[in-house]
Amino acid sequence: MTTHKVENSAEILDRLISDYGPSKYQDIVRAMQWARHLRRQEEFRQIPMAELIERSLLDVVNKKVTMAEVEKSVKDDQAIEDKLMAKRVPGKDPADSRPVRQKAAK
Repeated sequence: MTTHKVENSAEILDRLISDYGPSKYQDIVRAMQWARHLRRQEEFRQIPMAELIERSLLDVVNKKVTMAEVEKSVKDDQAIEDKLMAKRVPGKDPADSRPVRQKAAK
């Protein structure tokens, strides 16, 4: 009788990160950026962020996603965010139209 230990993705990830090379900290940052990029996609919006982070770490560590892909996605996401910010007209947002309270004179 053989016994097979079934590892879940968290155990695999822990092992991969602990055995990882000197670029581990930079790659963790890249994985977080990749997770934020995935969050913007419709198919990943219902997945909890913890799962997206785990998936992103596995993708980066296993080289399923390249650093160039991550950097491109960050630039693309920033361009989208900049476009959205440019479309917002000051004064049209209810938060912008609230009266400003002045401090009472002493």
